[in-house]
Amino acid sequence: MKIYLVTGLILYFLPVFGQDNSSLSYIDKIYDQKIKTVQLYPLVADPAAQTYPPVISLHGQTQLVLEFDELFEDARYYRVRLIHCNANWQPSGLADSQFLEEYNEFEIMDYEYSFNTLTPYVHYTFTVPRPTLPGNYLLMVYDAEDEKRVILTRRFLVFEQQVSFTDKQQIIAQAPYSLTHQPLQFTVYYNKLDLLNPREYVKVHILQNHRWDNALLNLAPSFVYEDRKALDYKYYDDDKSFPGGNEFRYFDMRSLKYPGFHIRAVSFQKNKVYAWLENDKPRQQLAYTIELNNMRGNFFIDNIEQKIPDIENDYALVSFTLKGGPYKEDVYISGRLTDWQKSEATRMHWNAATQAYEGTLVLKQGQYAYQYLLDGDRERQNDIEGNKRETRNRYEILVYYYSQTLRTDLLIGYYSFIYDLQH
Repeated sequence: MKIYLVTGLILYFLPVFGQDNSSLSYIDKIYDQKIKTVQLYPLVADPAAQTYPPVISLHGQTQLVLEFDELFEDARYYRVRLIHCNANWQPSGLADSQFLEEYNEFEIMDYEYSFNTLTPYVHYTFTVPRPTLPGNYLLMVYDAEDEKRVILTRRFLVFEQQVSFTDKQQIIAQAPYSLTHQPLQFTVYYNKLDLLNPREYVKVHILQNHRWDNALLNLAPSFVYEDRKALDYKYYDDDKSFPGGNEFRYFDMRSLKYPGFHIRAVSFQKNKVYAWLENDKPRQQLAYTIELNNMRGNFFIDNIEQKIPDIENDYALVSFTLKGGPYKEDVYISGRLTDWQKSEATRMHWNAATQAYEGTLVLKQGQYAYQYLLDGDRERQNDIEGNKRETRNRYEILVYYYSQTLRTDLLIGYYSFIYDLQH
């Protein structure tokens, strides 16, 4: 196990002046309603990179890039700060010099004004400095002229691969059969490490489609084999497995001139753009149907009009309609387009006259995947979409080890795979 030493000048240890981190929400969150289309993803030469989770290897060369728009005509001065967190997303208390080689205050210098759009906005881009320590990180963007005014926060992960895993096919093959759930059975091998009391100091999180709102957290091994240096994670209870959910719904808004897939109409009124999706219906009682899109709840900013997406894509007020209900619980539009957040802005409203739920979101031209979720627990929230064992979810297994030297959790293992019963 690597030992990370504490070095640096005492001045370098100090946090950025004027900020009160106790008031932060350590989640993906937008604090200013003018901020839209926030993306944090690996900076790689792949057109689909926008849909990749914000995860990088400690010893790789890949950096993360942050992009967002502000619906405003003039640019503002924003700064970025990184906060190292423990496995449960609380500040680790480490000095900045223990996870960064630079002063922890970065200016966002790269911005462009929208061009030829009905909705004026400023597009910001920031390449995230690479941390020097594995773990959980919160990226915070704040106003350079008012450091207490935070405009957005984003989570990202840096891992140092020091363990190995059961391969994907074994994980799926070992799972108990279920029509609605996707239990994961796997083994973590730590052949190259001397882990002290792994049952106490090792934590495992499992994410489905990089969602933290329904993640399985702080899983302890079901068996520890010290002679083989192996940790078994084999559970047979529903509370230790994931409801399969369903394939995501999808609409194509790459053009505002012609309605794309699942868009009923587009209208230009008083210098604004309005779009209406086709009516949706509950899918709980329907048979599983594979979908062609593989965005798994993400969105992709693009157009088919040979424009520069970052600054020439326009915004539209998009109307969602769900024909079904009413339900006892509130209904929410869910996916990366809403940061998976259940808030007043993402809550749909019941229209007794049309017998439907209705909601609107301000969205940039692009392709979007989404679902409708109930305000319930992990079992109940998918009652509109249904739970299918065949659903092609992406799973991420995160392995943390508590360093007694640093007194925080380090991310020592990461494994990502698609739950695909056909391959």
